Amino acid sequence: MIDAKYKGLNHKTILYVEDDVSLQKNIKEIFGHFFKEVLVAVDGDDAYTIYIENQNKIDVIITDINMPNTDGITFSKAIRGFDKSIPIVMVSAYTKTDYLLDSIDLNVIKYITKPLTTNKMMALLDKLLEHFKLNSCITITKYIQFDYEANTLWLNTKEIKLTSKESKFLKLLCEYKIVTYDMMVEYLWSYESSPTQNAIKTFIKKLKMKLPDEILKNQQGVGYFVEKS
Repeated sequence: MIDAKYKGLNHKTILYVEDDVSLQKNIKEIFGHFFKEVLVAVDGDDAYTIYIENQNKIDVIITDINMPNTDGITFSKAIRGFDKSIPIVMVSAYTKTDYLLDSIDLNVIKYITKPLTTNKMMALLDKLLEHFKLNSCITITKYIQFDYEANTLWLNTKEIKLTSKESKFLKLLCEYKIVTYDMMVEYLWSYESSPTQNAIKTFIKKLKMKLPDEILKNQQGVGYFVEKS
């Protein structure tokens, strides 16, 4: 379920900067489930070298602030000399006002305090989805997620591909309490090529075969709705 929601991040490469090698290893492993590639550095000097060598493929920088040699603030200032827009996330065990002010000046998209709990990690991933405008996932029920951009339905970890028309219909079902027959004709077929009743029944029958039982409901004479309980 989590992988489905954050699937949009799996083509992104991040640079993760952390001088605590043990923590770095653990967090890198977690990030590895969500991102295409995780580059790691142990301090600002190391990170700067890696950035220069890979700047064309790095999409996100996540850096600790307190590090030996060059710290995270100084490193980020150097990066801003090259790139004003790459998202930077600051991580620190402290909440000093000076750090927060520096983060604002550097256009940092998120500031995280240690320890990096599961909730904080999920909040970070949500922020990146928002930043990259990748959040096309809709939770239908606790066990069903729908990615309308990818035309994909996730039942737990099972991936089900949808047709473009099925995806449009499910999106309507998620946005409205009920999708009327008129709405289906307008959005799925267009009034210029109105479907027959048999065509609609066939469409619904095929979609139901991809969905769990009792999810798609019919209100006779009106239209369809999703049972979200």
